[in-house]
Amino acid sequence: MKIIKLLAVALLSASLYSCNECEDVNLGKLEFTDELTSFLPVQGENYSAVTGGTKLRMSYSTPSGSAYVQIPVQKINYSGKFDPDYCKEYYTAEEKEYTGQIEGGSPFSIKFKLRKDANPQRFNTIYDKDAVGDVLEFAVGYNTVFPEAVTHGSHTYTNYTAQRTFLFLDTVTSNLDRITYTQEYLPTVTLQGVQHESVYHLYLNDGYSYDPTERYLHQYYPLDYIKGIYMKKGVGLLHAYTAGGKQVTIAVE
Repeated sequence: MKIIKLLAVALLSASLYSCNECEDVNLGKLEFTDELTSFLPVQGENYSAVTGGTKLRMSYSTPSGSAYVQIPVQKINYSGKFDPDYCKEYYTAEEKEYTGQIEGGSPFSIKFKLRKDANPQRFNTIYDKDAVGDVLEFAVGYNTVFPEAVTHGSHTYTNYTAQRTFLFLDTVTSNLDRITYTQEYLPTVTLQGVQHESVYHLYLNDGYSYDPTERYLHQYYPLDYIKGIYMKKGVGLLHAYTAGGKQVTIAVE
């Protein structure tokens, strides 16, 4: 009799568990709006980078294929109670990454990514998938070489690349305060003696500080970093400059 009761309890538990099972639900793809694609590198074009008075060849490694990420929007929990083993509803989104390669050992590094304005690492609030904008995420760095190695914790540094990230979301002509940096539209601007039209300038606001590792290294040797960038349609990243006054100008040949 006890065995029959135990079997009944086991069957009931399995039945309840199966009722609470769920599957992730794909709600579709978040398509690019193409508002920012004109700021991507032009396929098949040759680029050059001028830094320190020297003109260097430059190229962009473009993605051979697109990467896709999941953008979660809602938990699914059929039990009505807190359940760590929840499922989710999500959208898929495409990401395209480009890496600038400057010949001759330039201290500047350039990488940018076209993605949707959503976070794959958390749940997003999306009422209309067609209203989710695009983002160009610029990661620009400057490499400082130290005269002597510096030890910090378990790491020994002979050089360090300080990287800064700028997000370009809107092609508006009004100034935008992004808390840590500002975006402004310039009808005309002269860079390294050359005049350009319809340029966007993104620059770090005053008071921007080093992160803890950079602050430690900066005690030993001055650590330079990218202070601002200029962007233009048909070129992408047009110009970048450091807090210490170093410059790099990029052009389509």
